[in-house]
Amino acid sequence: DAREGAAFDRWMRGDPDNREAFPAMAALWDDGFPERDGRTEPALPDRSTSLVADRHAGRRRWVAASLFGASAAALIAGALISTAWPRSYSSLPGQQTAIQLADGSSVHLGGNSRIEVQYLPWRRTVRLERGEAGFDVTHDINRPFDVDVGKVDVVVLGTAFHVDRLAHGRVGVAVTRGAVDVRTNKGDDRLAAGHAVLATDRGIERIAMQVEDSQWSAGWFVARNIPLSDLVEKLRRYSKMPIEISDEKSENMLIVGRFNVSDPETVLKGIESSYDIELTRRAGAYRISSPN
Repeated sequence: DAREGAAFDRWMRGDPDNREAFPAMAALWDDGFPERDGRTEPALPDRSTSLVADRHAGRRRWVAASLFGASAAALIAGALISTAWPRSYSSLPGQQTAIQLADGSSVHLGGNSRIEVQYLPWRRTVRLERGEAGFDVTHDINRPFDVDVGKVDVVVLGTAFHVDRLAHGRVGVAVTRGAVDVRTNKGDDRLAAGHAVLATDRGIERIAMQVEDSQWSAGWFVARNIPLSDLVEKLRRYSKMPIEISDEKSENMLIVGRFNVSDPETVLKGIESSYDIELTRRAGAYRISSPN
C-alpha cells in the first residue's frame, strides 16, 4: 500500500546495495518451490493403503498449485524487475530522442540530455539529470508520475508538459495539457495548461508562456531578462563544442531576445555584438568572458 511503498522507497534510496539487492532477490522467485531431500514434492507418511490414492491426488494438487504459484510469481517478478530496475536514456548534442515508457507514456528528450526512469507499483519516477524533456503522461490515478529535477519535483497523474534544467539549479516548467504540481522546499504551485513557472532557490515564479515553450523542440528560445548562463545552457543542447563562461559577471548578465539555439555559433556571435562580453574559440571550445 502507499504507506509501505513510501517506507520501501526510503529503504531503496538509503543505500546503493539495497537497490542492487532488491531485483536480485526478486529474481529468485523464478526458481519455483524448493526441493526437499532431493525430491520435487514433499514426503508424506504412508499410514494406510486406503489413503494412498487420496494422498497422491492431494500431492498432485499441491504440486500443481505450487507450479502455478511459482509461474505466477515468476511473471510478477519479471514484470516488476523490468520496470523497478532504473533505466537511463541520453542524447548527444543536437540529437533529439523519442522514448516510449512501459505504461504508454512518452518522453521527447532534448539534445545533450539524460534521464533515469524507474516504475514501481505505487509510483512512476523520472529523474532529469541534465538537459530538457517533454512528457506526455498516461493517466493512472493509483501511480503519480514524478519528475525529479534536483531540488524541484513535478508531479502529475496524466498530462503533457516540458521540463528544462537550466543553470545553477533553476528549472523551467511549461504545461500544454492537463495540470502539474511543482514542488520545492520554498513552496508549491499547481499549473494548468497554458501556464509556466521558473523555479529557483528563491521559490517559484510564474512566467508568461510563449509559443516557443510549447514548440521547444523546434530550437527557438525566448529570453526574458534571464542570466546569460541560462542561455548558454540552452546552447549546450545543440553545440558540438563545449561552451564555457569564465567569470561571474558574464554568467549573471541579463539577456533579452528570441534566439535560434539550434545554431549556437550564430547566437554566440550575436550576443557578443550586442552585450559587453568577449567570445574566443580555442582548444576546441568556446569561451565567454568580460572585457579586460
